[in-house]
Amino acid sequence: MLTSRRSFLTGVLSPLFSLPLLKGASSAPSAAGRKVLVIGAGIAGLAAAKTLTDNGFSVTVLEAGSWIGGRLRTDRSLGAPLDLGASWIHGTWSNPITKLAQRFSQPLFEWDYENEEVFDLTGSDGRSVERFEVFSDALDSFMEEHETSLLRMSAADAVEKIRQQRALSDLTDAEVGFLAHILLEQEFAVSTSDLSLAGLDEGTAFGGPDAVLPDGYDKIAEGLSAGLTILTKAVVDRIEHSSKGVSVTVSGEVLDADFAICAVPLGVLKAGSIAFSPRLPDAKRHAIDALGMGLLDKIYLSFPEPFWDETVHNFGRISETPNAFAFWPNLLPVTGKPILCALNAGAFALELEELSEEGRRRAAFEALQTMFGRDIPPPAASVSSTWQQDQRTLGSYSFLPVGVEPRARQALAADLNGRVFFAGEATASDYPATVHGAWLSGQRAAHDVIAHVR
Repeated sequence: MLTSRRSFLTGVLSPLFSLPLLKGASSAPSAAGRKVLVIGAGIAGLAAAKTLTDNGFSVTVLEAGSWIGGRLRTDRSLGAPLDLGASWIHGTWSNPITKLAQRFSQPLFEWDYENEEVFDLTGSDGRSVERFEVFSDALDSFMEEHETSLLRMSAADAVEKIRQQRALSDLTDAEVGFLAHILLEQEFAVSTSDLSLAGLDEGTAFGGPDAVLPDGYDKIAEGLSAGLTILTKAVVDRIEHSSKGVSVTVSGEVLDADFAICAVPLGVLKAGSIAFSPRLPDAKRHAIDALGMGLLDKIYLSFPEPFWDETVHNFGRISETPNAFAFWPNLLPVTGKPILCALNAGAFALELEELSEEGRRRAAFEALQTMFGRDIPPPAASVSSTWQQDQRTLGSYSFLPVGVEPRARQALAADLNGRVFFAGEATASDYPATVHGAWLSGQRAAHDVIAHVR
């Protein structure tokens, strides 16, 4: 049972809030003539720009890439919309992304994690649902018993201690490795040895099923960008601020404004790609260094015709190398095309990024052959994400490393002198590593700017 993202730990905890658009004449006088530069045209930057524009500010969005949406990136080279970055709306009930999909007339396809078929290459057949339940229940119980030490313990340590307690005695080593990879490493985009146990319990979740967008997640970004001033291929390398305003350097050109919102990925901040003057405060620099940037990549394979059960949503692969090609969403029910997707995380995903597209396609196909047999037809084409290699992202999304306090996200979100504000999923304490978290963080940063001028 491939449960909804993090729901096996957080349950259906939903504060069900959404920052409203403060739209109206009362904000117009203070906003009139005020200029804001938003760095990054991902969902956080678009949320900030849209909110500020609706409240009378003059906003320019600076995007380093050639496309709008950031990690909302959809590829159509295989004849169907395939999301290279974010794919799922995690918890559709009262989720602001669900509302955006409705606003832009985008259909949703409900994803059924329990509709799965697991191939156990180690010889243990069946029991797939029971295996997931045994693992998640044991982990939940362990976290409750060790609530005071979650920060100091890695997820890998927890799994090992649970095994020593024989709470997982009914599972083979391969099964435990598979479940740890599917439920932890793929969810948080990092090895369990680097993931804090506290990271599993971080934030809250919206209720309801998960869903994907058949026409592509980039349709959300496309809808939000309408009416906004967005400059692409605008690489920001310096942000200066004072009590009088901000100056942002873009490829040698200096742009002045009253405020700036920095909505770039955590990986870009960690790399020091943007210089700040004055230097960032110690608390913010520590937060940038301390928080982790994970990696989750996808390989889409297109086939002449399906050789798998067309109705199954998820295929699993249990092997002696649990971190390799373990999870395969079936895109045929969504797109009508015979397309499978391999998700890989952490160190193995990084290894795959070092290969060519042909090399990744070959490796993925060989894994499929161990599941469906050597006689299956080879893929006609493939397309992959390489988020670590992309200098505009340098990773997929953030995670909480061992020993790092969740409040590091608040330090990352803190403004600079009431002039430079920060947004992005890594700053979203309530919903980190999610699209809706990024969206809400952009709204929050915009409202902070609005509050400052009132």
